[in-house]
Amino acid sequence: MKKFIKTAVVGIGVAAATFALAQPASANSFGPISVSDGTISYNDGGDSFCAQAYNTEGARWVQVTLVAISRSGPEPSWKDYNNYYGDSGSTCRSLATAYEDTYYRADIKTYWGERGTVVTRSSQYFYS
Repeated sequence: MKKFIKTAVVGIGVAAATFALAQPASANSFGPISVSDGTISYNDGGDSFCAQAYNTEGARWVQVTLVAISRSGPEPSWKDYNNYYGDSGSTCRSLATAYEDTYYRADIKTYWGERGTVVTRSSQYFYS
């Protein structure tokens, strides 16, 4: 009987340790990632996708268009302007109404006044 109780206690201890080491639910978060003229990031726990244009060297902006791929969901599109335009913080959009783990593509364009051109950056793929 003592051997059975000892085995049961060890088994419960292993199960508790495994549960304690489980990954958090926000495993789909990323960033900030540089997109040349600014950064993008996604916070899965807050369901928030953010863009921020760098506040250096004149006019800059980052444009983001989110496209739901695996199922329907919100598809916001916006630009974040830097401090040259009077906006020094990031601009975020919520994906709280998207189904959990909807697959998204973030299409990114950036602008820097000294270069004078709009550049299409590589798309970023993620799960909401």
